[in-house]
Amino acid sequence: MSLKNSNNGYGSVAKLFHWLMFLLLLGAIIGGNVESAMADGQEKYEMILLHKSFGSLILFLLLARLAWRLLNAQPEQISGPAWQQKAASVVHWLLYLLMFAQPMSGVLMSQSAGYPVAVFGAFTLPTLVEESQSLNGVFHEMHEIVWLLLSAAILIHVAAALKHHFVNKDASLRRITWGE
Repeated sequence: MSLKNSNNGYGSVAKLFHWLMFLLLLGAIIGGNVESAMADGQEKYEMILLHKSFGSLILFLLLARLAWRLLNAQPEQISGPAWQQKAASVVHWLLYLLMFAQPMSGVLMSQSAGYPVAVFGAFTLPTLVEESQSLNGVFHEMHEIVWLLLSAAILIHVAAALKHHFVNKDASLRRITWGE
């Protein structure tokens, strides 16, 4: 198994990025919903700190993933109508945009509320915005809207992959798993 992508499939590094990002996003979405439903107190505070840390990890992983994608050849697209290939490309880049916007809006939301973003207690992210109630409201709303858009984009991505695998019976899904 190759570390780099080939014309027919993704290499081990791209697959690891893909599935690790999936697990982290799933955990962040679940954790964010659990945390928002919790009563105020120490447990909620600790959950918020974990949520911020994992959100930061998603941001770092996304930047590494983007660098890998830009420096590594991409597999050829699966054959199909031009509109489907264009839609697949748009959804992939939309996912990247939303995966960036979600943790960034969280960082900005936290900082505009006057709270730093510590990453697993190891270090604190640089402050990008000063405390501001009006900005905090904007970033809070953005964080909520982006997670809904990101969830929808992920569902579209998963539905398309399953359609390709079970209906078209092509190699789309096998190219990003370790089944090939």
